[in-house]
Amino acid sequence: MTTHQVLEFTLEEEQYCIDIEYVTEVVSRSKNDVTPIPDSPPHVEGEFDLRGETTRVIDPRARLLPDGHEENGVSKDRIIVFDTERTTGGRSGWAVTDVLQILTIDPESVEAVDEEKINGILAREDGRIVWIEPELISTET
Repeated sequence: MTTHQVLEFTLEEEQYCIDIEYVTEVVSRSKNDVTPIPDSPPHVEGEFDLRGETTRVIDPRARLLPDGHEENGVSKDRIIVFDTERTTGGRSGWAVTDVLQILTIDPESVEAVDEEKINGILAREDGRIVWIEPELISTET
């Protein structure tokens, strides 16, 4: 039986996870660190310099909830930075509320859903976690 390690994080009050193999690092964020990009898609907050390399900042809420997304002042204190060889569009990171932990999961215990951005739903005693596909969230289209 194959297991996966996933990084659990929050966007506002909701819990999500992604395969840890996509993640390079998690960094703290300051609002002043991110420079807006003119005429960028709604899910692109801007970019910032991470140790000399430009990193695009994506708001995954805009891709997961395109109809209900609005900037509501919710704190996004962490940026999950992705491995550039595993994601599309160059180096990028997601602005998230918080990063919680790394979990080991059995993919057979994941409830399948009919949505291309979502790998499935993990049920836990304290709620559910949505397992999302980062390549589809980070793309420019």
